[in-house]
Amino acid sequence: MNLNDKVLAIMREVFGIEEISTDVSQKNCERWDSLRHLTLASELEDAFDIELEPEEIAEMTDFSRVVEKLNEKLS
Repeated sequence: MNLNDKVLAIMREVFGIEEISTDVSQKNCERWDSLRHLTLASELEDAFDIELEPEEIAEMTDFSRVVEKLNEKLS
């Protein structure tokens, strides 16, 4: 499973949405609230064995920014 697929799988679980695409963001996903945002960050930290700073978590407002932050942490 590649990075994008893994992130989408985590987002599906956290947001409780079966169909989710790479254009998902806080603006177009009503289930992406503040509590689920923190849950998403925690799940990503566990799945990728990383630690995200509060500023990084705040910047992860859509799928592409989540992947961008993960790529920075994993490189």
